[in-house]
Amino acid sequence: MIDVGWYLSLVGHRTTDEIPGVIERLQACGITAEILDKVLCAPDSLLYAPERDGEDWAQDYGGPIGAALLTSELLAYLSHQHRLAALIHRDLVTEMVATDSVATIAGHLGTTEAAVSRLFLVPPTSPATGDAPTEGPTP
Repeated sequence: MIDVGWYLSLVGHRTTDEIPGVIERLQACGITAEILDKVLCAPDSLLYAPERDGEDWAQDYGGPIGAALLTSELLAYLSHQHRLAALIHRDLVTEMVATDSVATIAGHLGTTEAAVSRLFLVPPTSPATGDAPTEGPTP
């Protein structure tokens, strides 16, 4: 049975099939559900650790392997958040374009007509490909 702390940290951006393997790899480096939750809720704790904590910063995150796993998990989490935000953005712009012109909406948003029109070309619900810079590898 999966501890609820792990589940709450992973359920939004990992499938039920992926979760046990992710937990196993993180635990093997001494990473707890609390450490993962802290990294996902406050990414600055990990992202600025090399500058803030010096040469041995990774030791606080399970060593180089643990830090790499946490970074991968953060990338996967942020990729999921990015897709959710893109869906909301697209839905809002779609609603606005239904009552105003693309040019008017582009002006309100401070962007170009082409950028507004592009929202309708690539759905943000497209499955992850693993090759976009915002998608993290599977730890």
